[in-house]
Amino acid sequence: MRKIFGSREFIGKLIAIALPLGLQSVVNMVVNLIDTVMVGRLGDIALSSVNISSQFPYLYMTVCMGVGNAGLIIAAQAWGNKRPDKVRAVTAFCLRICFVVNVVFFLLSFFLPEQIISIYTDNPKIIAEGQHYLKILSVCSLFQSIPLVLVILLRSAGINRLGFVSSTIACIANVFFNWMFIFGNLGAPALGVRGAAVGTVIARSIEAVIVIVYTLRDKKLGFRLPDLKERLDSLMRSDYIKVGTPSIISEVTGNLNVSAAAMITGRVSEYYIAANSIVHNIWTISSLFMFGVAMGANVMIGHEIGARNMDNAEEYAGYFIRIAAAIGLFAAILTQIIAPVITGFFNVSDQAVATAQELTKAAGIAVFFLSMQMILTKGVLRGGGQAAAVTKVDLLSCWLVNIPAGFIVALVLHLSPFWIYLSLRIDYLIKTVWGLKKIGSHDWIIRMNVD
Repeated sequence: MRKIFGSREFIGKLIAIALPLGLQSVVNMVVNLIDTVMVGRLGDIALSSVNISSQFPYLYMTVCMGVGNAGLIIAAQAWGNKRPDKVRAVTAFCLRICFVVNVVFFLLSFFLPEQIISIYTDNPKIIAEGQHYLKILSVCSLFQSIPLVLVILLRSAGINRLGFVSSTIACIANVFFNWMFIFGNLGAPALGVRGAAVGTVIARSIEAVIVIVYTLRDKKLGFRLPDLKERLDSLMRSDYIKVGTPSIISEVTGNLNVSAAAMITGRVSEYYIAANSIVHNIWTISSLFMFGVAMGANVMIGHEIGARNMDNAEEYAGYFIRIAAAIGLFAAILTQIIAPVITGFFNVSDQAVATAQELTKAAGIAVFFLSMQMILTKGVLRGGGQAAAVTKVDLLSCWLVNIPAGFIVALVLHLSPFWIYLSLRIDYLIKTVWGLKKIGSHDWIIRMNVD
């Protein structure tokens, strides 16, 4: 077993990073499920409008994640090379970039909500309901990048529990305030879909305060407000541009893939949108620890490369390939087991339930390759400095394969939901095959200027 999945030391390091992230995913999953069930009790249109309206805020989140994950590649190698000053400089640089991102997304979401939602669907009922949700949620764009980027970059210094703690508190608050404002409990107005947005804004504000206070009091990294003025030296700035631009493009491409899929499925039927919301919760449960393991691969391999332990990095990559396959297989089986239970929680039409059952079968296939490609590309290869190569594959597989295939299958051939779902996720298979070949070639390690 040790030869297959790594030594005790390796597993210990991975658990220290992946477990808090996995638990954070559990909390987020439970809360998202409760939120979706709450909104789902308002009917198919309400559930579909929240699902569609969330696409643009998700784009904002992925841009910020791209900024943070790019910084993490450099920060992990810097920490492995025992240079916390470099980590603080990268953190300040990422926060300054996100300030600009915040302003742009807030202005667009607040002043053009109807136009934005119209990009994703032509259903007038969904547009009418969703624009109010998006306009309220736009407030989050003013500050949500701060806790997101800080949590990502602090992982390079081994601070792994902050995201779990802050998310847990925020998620509990989200459930409470959603219950209060969606249904009008405790004397609050019954705002329906708008209440879900109000609850989210309050919860994310609480999360931001927790993360900022912790960061400014933490002694391990020692980041303080004056550090916001820290500048990257020319070599590190060049490295960030090399890995940062592809990382941001990669994250955004992934979101645009999801958004383009939403534009396609939003024109299939309102039943498909509602069913997809249900299956998303099933999918999330099955893939709880994938992101944590991918982030663990990113940080651990970055540490080894920063410390010039290239043989260890190669060995770790082999372990992560086998771990990815095991997690993917488990997720595929779990998807089928829990589907009937989760679907039963939702008060939606019989057509939506039938569509969800069909989508679940496709999700069981897709989730295996999701695990493989996520851990190999976003974890191992990105941690090894291959952000540009990962982005190239993301772009090609998305725009030359996924979107054309989904368009043809859904809107030209009008095939069943099973084939629509799989056609929009065929990039998972492509990136899995490419990731295995790239790691097997032994030429994937790039060390940053972190001395």
